[in-house]
Amino acid sequence: MEEDKKQLTLEVHKLLQRQLKKAFGDELPTDDRFVRFVEAINRAYSDYEKDIKQIELVLEQSSNELFKANKELQRLAQTKAEEANQISQKLSNILANLTDVIVQLDNQGKVLHLNRAWETITGYGIEESLGVHFGDVFLGQKCHVLFEPLMHGECDDMARTIQFTRSDGKVIWVNLKMHVQRNEQGIIQGFIGIMRDETERYNVQKENEQLALVVQKTKNSIIIGDTEGKIQWVNHAFENLTGYTLSEVKGKRPGSVLQGPDTDKTTVNYIREKIQKKEVVYATLLNYSKEGKPYWIELNIEPLFDNNGEHTGYIAIQNDITERKKIQDRINQLVFFLDQSSEAVQICTEDGYLEFVNNEACKRLQRTKEELIGLHISQIEKEFEPPGAWERHVAEVKAVGKLVATGAHKRPDGSTFPVEASVSYIKSDNKGYILAFIRDISERVQAENRIKEYMANLEKVNKEHDQFAYIVSHDLKAPLRAIANLATWIEEDLEGYMNPEIKKQFEMLKNRVKRMENLINGILQYSRVGRSKNKLEKIVLQDLVNELCEAIKTDNTCQFIIKNDPIELFTEKIALEQVLQNFISNAIKYNDKDIKIVEIGWSELPEDNKIEIYVRDNGPGISPEYHEKIFMIFQTLQSRDEVESTGVGLAIVKKIADEKKSKIRVESELGKGTTFYFTWPITERES
Repeated sequence: MEEDKKQLTLEVHKLLQRQLKKAFGDELPTDDRFVRFVEAINRAYSDYEKDIKQIELVLEQSSNELFKANKELQRLAQTKAEEANQISQKLSNILANLTDVIVQLDNQGKVLHLNRAWETITGYGIEESLGVHFGDVFLGQKCHVLFEPLMHGECDDMARTIQFTRSDGKVIWVNLKMHVQRNEQGIIQGFIGIMRDETERYNVQKENEQLALVVQKTKNSIIIGDTEGKIQWVNHAFENLTGYTLSEVKGKRPGSVLQGPDTDKTTVNYIREKIQKKEVVYATLLNYSKEGKPYWIELNIEPLFDNNGEHTGYIAIQNDITERKKIQDRINQLVFFLDQSSEAVQICTEDGYLEFVNNEACKRLQRTKEELIGLHISQIEKEFEPPGAWERHVAEVKAVGKLVATGAHKRPDGSTFPVEASVSYIKSDNKGYILAFIRDISERVQAENRIKEYMANLEKVNKEHDQFAYIVSHDLKAPLRAIANLATWIEEDLEGYMNPEIKKQFEMLKNRVKRMENLINGILQYSRVGRSKNKLEKIVLQDLVNELCEAIKTDNTCQFIIKNDPIELFTEKIALEQVLQNFISNAIKYNDKDIKIVEIGWSELPEDNKIEIYVRDNGPGISPEYHEKIFMIFQTLQSRDEVESTGVGLAIVKKIADEKKSKIRVESELGKGTTFYFTWPITERES
C-alpha cells in the first residue's frame, strides 16, 4: 500500500512535483485526503497540458491557413493597387487634359489642388497658386458674395458666371461651380469646384441679347418668315404698327393679314415673284392695320441661307413711310401749284446748279425743264456772269437768311428783262439750297420810270404852285392892306363925326380884313403841310410846352398845369409846335370860364416809339356830333363874329397828324370841358 502511494507520488506532473517538494520537501504527507487532493490537481495539470497541445496543434494549423490567406490578400492587394494606380493614372491624365479648371480647396478656402487648365485659362502658375486663398486672391470683392452662403452652410452648391482677371490683366468671363465636401458628422472639410472659360459664349450671348434688344426696340417693323413665307416671328414695332400680336399672325402670310382694298396688286405680284425666286425685294406698299387704318411702308425682303447654302426663310424689314408719303404728296401738290404760279421759281444747289424750275420760269427763259435743270445759274442770269459773283451772292444770303435782290435774266437769243427775286437760304439733309421766287418786273420798272418822270414834273408843278401861291397871297394881301389903311384914314378924318354904330361898322370892316389875311396865311400853311420838311432836332417836351404857355398866356385868368416828367424827343419841332399851339390856343380862345384852366400831359405808349399827349380845358365842351366836324377845313362851331377864327387851325393839326401817322381823338361833354389826345413819334428818322 505504501509502495503504491509512493509510486503515485512519483507520477505526478513535474510542475506539481516542484511545488510539492518546495512545500513539503522529500517527505510528502501520506493521508488519503492529501493524496486524493494531489491526484486531483495532477489530473488538472495533465488535462491542461493536453489542451495546450491541442491548442498548439490548432494554432499551427490556423497559422498555416492564415499564412496562405495573407499571401492571397497580398496578391489581391497588389492587383487592386495596380488597378487603382492605372485608374488613378487615367484620372490624372483626364484631369490634366481637361479644358475646365478643377480646383480643390480646404475648409478655409485655400487652394489644395489645381489641374493644368488653371494655367491655360488664368495665366497663373499652379505652384504659385497652391496654398493661397482662392477667393481673396483670385475673386476679390466677389469672394464674399459667392462663398459666404457655402461657408455658412446655407447651401452645398453654387454656380455663377463671373468676371475673372487673368494674370496679364485681361478680363474674362468664367462659369464657376463649387460643391461643399463634408465628413460623416456634416462638418465642412473643404470645397471642390469646376471653372470654365465662357468668354466667347458670354460675348456671343451678349451680342445676341443686344441684337435681340435692338431688333425689339428698333422703330422698323421686322418679320421673320419660313421658306414658304409664313410668319414665324415679329418684333414689337410690327405689333405697334399693325395692331396684331405674334400669336395672331404666326403661321400666316403677311399679305393675307395686312393687305386691303387699295393695296396695289401689281406691286403684290412683283413681291410674290421675287420671293418665289429667293431674290431680294425692294418695294413700297399700302397696308392696313388691324383696325383698318391704311399706312404706307417701305419694304425690304431678303432670303436667309444657312452655312451650307440651304434656304431657311426670309426676313422682312418694313419702314413706316406714311408721313413721308404724305410729305411727298404735299411736295407733288406744291410742285403742281408752283407750276401754276405766275412767278418763276428756281431752286439751286449752294454751288449754283439748278435743281428745280417751274413752268413760269421755263416760259420766261424760253427753255424746257430738261434743258434748264443741271445748268449753272450764270448761264441764265446776266448778273452772275462775272467770276465769284454767285459765291458772293450765296454768302450774303446765308448771312441774313433771306433778302430781295434785283437783276436781269437773259433769253437764249441774248435779250434780257429785269427781275426781282425773293431769295432764301434753306438746308435739307445737310445740304444748302438757294430758293428764289422771281418776278418779271418789266412793267414795274416802266411804271417806276413813269413815276420818276411824274415826280420830276410834280416837283416842278409844286415849285410853280408855291410861286403862284406866294404871288397870289402877296397880290391878295396888298388890297387888304390898302382897305385896312383906307378904313383907318377915314376913321381919323371923321373923328368926332361918327356915331357909335358907324364906329362899330368900321371896326367890323377892319376885323374882316384881318380875318381875310389870317385865312390867306392859314390856307398857305395848310397847303404846305407834308410838302415842306423841317429839320429833325432833339427837344425836351416839357421845355417846349412851357415856352408855348408863356407865349400864349395873355393875363392872369389863364392857369396852366403841366404833368409828367420831362421826356426827350427827336422830331420836327415846328410841326409839334403847330399842333400844341393850336390846341392850347383853342383851349383859351373858346373857354367861357372866368379862370381858364389848361392841363397838358403825356405818357409813353406800349407800342414802339410813341407817346400820347393830351390838352385838357375846363371850357364849355363840344357836343359829340361835332367831334369829327371840327377837323374839317373852314369849319367853326361859333359865328366868326362872336369868336374870331378862320376854321383852318384844327384842319392843319389833322393834316400834320396824318403826315406823322399819328392818331387824334376827342373826349368832351357839354359843360364839362374838352380833352384832345394825339400820338407823336419819340424818335423820327430822316426821310
